[in-house]
Amino acid sequence: MEEEKRRYAVKLKALRYNPYLNPNTEKHYERRLKHLEKEIKEVEVRLPKLQDEEFKEVKDLIQSVSGIGEKTSLQLMTATSGFKNFDSAKSLVKYFGLAPRIYQSGKKCYSPGKCRTSKTHIRSLLYVCSWTAMKHNVHCKELYLRLLAKGKPKKLALIAVCNKLLRICFGVVKNKIAYQSDYKKNCKIST
Repeated sequence: MEEEKRRYAVKLKALRYNPYLNPNTEKHYERRLKHLEKEIKEVEVRLPKLQDEEFKEVKDLIQSVSGIGEKTSLQLMTATSGFKNFDSAKSLVKYFGLAPRIYQSGKKCYSPGKCRTSKTHIRSLLYVCSWTAMKHNVHCKELYLRLLAKGKPKKLALIAVCNKLLRICFGVVKNKIAYQSDYKKNCKIST
């Protein structure tokens, strides 16, 4: 609905530059935008109520990850049906457009950036979460600092942190174990 609202807003803005604009067309787009805003507000009110036992457990697991809050966890659960639609973290990252994309042709190979899909709303939420995760999540902070030390731009490092957050959320939900920053330290190595 957010994407549809954005598309209608862009169309309306473009129509207003037309000197021969039909007033009925403009009113139609304005009515549609108001209707979409009303629907979005209704969905946002209903989202917290969708926490039945299964989703409550998933929500708590996702929120155990440092940097992920209530709104982001609800949006992730809604977009992925509680991560049931995905078999691997790799497919989840690609779905949200946070996977690196590499183009190859013969001997030439270059990476123009990230694969962009239509999930901009959740990607922007994850980007904001990456700011917090970079400060409070040990693994994300290490990744961010390592990329900056290699000379990568700050925004690219933050997108990599988004990728890391999404992978951590997937692992936490699939294993049904709350996030622990010192998980590797707690594992016993059997020889």
